[in-house]
Amino acid sequence: MLLSFPLEASADVLEIISDSVYANSSTLDGRRFATDFTTRRKNDVAVRYPSIFAKGTVRTAGKPSSMAAVLAATPAPKVSEWNVKVSQKKKKGGAK
Repeated sequence: MLLSFPLEASADVLEIISDSVYANSSTLDGRRFATDFTTRRKNDVAVRYPSIFAKGTVRTAGKPSSMAAVLAATPAPKVSEWNVKVSQKKKKGGAK
């Protein structure tokens, strides 16, 4: 449901989100969640689809604020060979 709201959230949309949070949780602050969610969603969409935000109206200070933005910005790690040494069995060293 949250992802169906427009990116530029009006006061009414923020109120709907905060009321939904208050109705389903007794520990979360609904207003703070609503503002954090909308800003992180804007940044996430700006990173995934930069052509939508070509004018740069959404991103602030060039720092990604969502986990998806951070993961999209980091390069994939190289797969390296495993450095495993196989040792021989111990020899029994008993009396002769």
